[in-house]
Amino acid sequence: VVLLKENWGVMLFLFLGSLGLLLLGLLSPDFENLGWQAWYVLIVLLVTLAFLIKDHLPVHVIMLGCLLLQLIPGIIKPADALEGFGDSSIATIAVLFITAEGISRTSVLLPIFRYILGRPKRLWPALVRLTVPVAIASGFLNNTPIVAMMIPVVQQFSRRTGIPVSKLLMPMNNATVMGGTFTILGTSTNLVVVALARKYLPDVEIGIFGPTRVAAPVVLVGLTYLVIAAPLFLRDRSEALTRIIQNPREYTVALTVEERSPIVASTVVEAGLRHLKGLFLIEITRSDGEVIPAVAPETRIHAGDILLFAGVVETVKDLYQIPGLVPATAQTNKIRLERHRRTLVEVVISPSSNMVGQSVVETRFRSKYNAAIIAVHRGGQHVRERIGDIILRGGDTLLLEATPDFVRRFSVSSNFALVSEVVGSAPPRYDIPHMIIAVVLVVAMIAVATSGKASLLTTAGTAAFLMIITRCMTMEQAGRAFNVPIMVALAASFALSSGLEQTGAAQAFADFLVGLCKRGGRFALIFAIYFATMLLSELLSNTAAVTLMFPIVADPDTGIAFTQNLNIYAALYAMMLAASLCFSTPVGYQTNLMVHGPGGYTFMDWVRFGVVLDIICLFMSVTMLYFLFP
Repeated sequence: VVLLKENWGVMLFLFLGSLGLLLLGLLSPDFENLGWQAWYVLIVLLVTLAFLIKDHLPVHVIMLGCLLLQLIPGIIKPADALEGFGDSSIATIAVLFITAEGISRTSVLLPIFRYILGRPKRLWPALVRLTVPVAIASGFLNNTPIVAMMIPVVQQFSRRTGIPVSKLLMPMNNATVMGGTFTILGTSTNLVVVALARKYLPDVEIGIFGPTRVAAPVVLVGLTYLVIAAPLFLRDRSEALTRIIQNPREYTVALTVEERSPIVASTVVEAGLRHLKGLFLIEITRSDGEVIPAVAPETRIHAGDILLFAGVVETVKDLYQIPGLVPATAQTNKIRLERHRRTLVEVVISPSSNMVGQSVVETRFRSKYNAAIIAVHRGGQHVRERIGDIILRGGDTLLLEATPDFVRRFSVSSNFALVSEVVGSAPPRYDIPHMIIAVVLVVAMIAVATSGKASLLTTAGTAAFLMIITRCMTMEQAGRAFNVPIMVALAASFALSSGLEQTGAAQAFADFLVGLCKRGGRFALIFAIYFATMLLSELLSNTAAVTLMFPIVADPDTGIAFTQNLNIYAALYAMMLAASLCFSTPVGYQTNLMVHGPGGYTFMDWVRFGVVLDIICLFMSVTMLYFLFP
């Protein structure tokens, strides 16, 4: 009974889905000749969707399970199962994550988007400032690198304004995808349709701005929906992102505001220091010695201020991502390494350590370990004494600013019971030369890829390599930028696509949907093409969806566009738009999964926010195509 109560929604979904498959098998001639393999894949698809809805397992684990369920009975071959892991589009996304890390490490986008995004106090103006620029940019640049580069920018904007990142990332992603339909350059899907048209329909010419007059009204209405619906349908997923351990280690950390810091002259709220989760600004000490113990939100920050924070290590590292905030202890200036290459490390003093009973100054800690103690946690309390005067005890947890090799060198030291690096804590660079290098490399990457002289994989890989060579980022930072769960989920989804294609299940669905509307007139026919492509794209890859639909729709001899006297441009643009405008599942478009983890989203978040947008785009697109291409 308890199991039924907790899972009634999923069980209802499975029942209705099974009933629908049964009716299709009994009543539709398009499904009559399907073998057991096709029905098996459809059942696997149903179970996969049920697990995604339940959201008890990570997306990449569910997709790997889907892959294995098809591989074990021989529905797909090992080569098909591994197809996604060797696909160039997956490799491109992986490299773009590294390129985006290089952009993030040089802080080049921060001043630009700090100006564009401003300091909105409400969600809707923040969404307008965010979605409109990325939608316009995506019309001329491929949308995948835009999303990759914008994720860290949006995360920092969220920390600065206190607006939950879950209310920003999905709208940003959807706006970028919609903007990509403005021209044939914005998405790889558009380019695939154009390439197929050139091969099989030599008389059809599609210019760069071919889809614009159809897409522009769709994007305008879609952006309006994003601004209105995000506050209503998207929940604050901060708790999912900040699942701090049950006994958090609290530290007191003092940071100095440098003159070049962008937060100088900002209020505490404007600087984003009021809304950091798990972190509290205790006091400000001015350079003239004035102490402000109860910091008001409107207090302005001056160069030379010392900001005293109390909080857990998981959020202390967020402070390190704010340019111009440096540890107040002078010991950090003596570490023999550039600051952007340092990282935060936690160490626990061993009870048998020879440092027990000595003050920090007496231990000569910085000289011995090339690391500076910036905070101490002791027995559930944050120690507020001057760092150098603290008498160390066994079990004390020290927060260090150290070199990247500290963990490797001292993890087995008898002085430390535990040594652990705080992942993602290295501060970004903030120097003009490396900003210029990063901008030049990214502009060249996109320009060359857009011109068709080289693939995006080639240009992105070159840009990432040169960013490492020019020290825009380190090799370790590049390696950490590679998001394994997203890559696995995307690659494993190719197996589901292969199973549906090879067993004929996808073809049967497309034929069934198009067949329903053949006699319903031109509007119904465009609707069927769009809906069938969109449905396939939500389940398969976008490229697979248009590749599968193209011969059904646009084959010169048997395609329904020709047999039913439908304007060929209406049919081609319907496929272009439908394959990209898929927002109701995390696997509907490749960038959806890129923001799924950072936003802390569940499968139902995509359904709740995306289904209405899918419907709006569907009816807007079909209506525009119906009137523009008679």
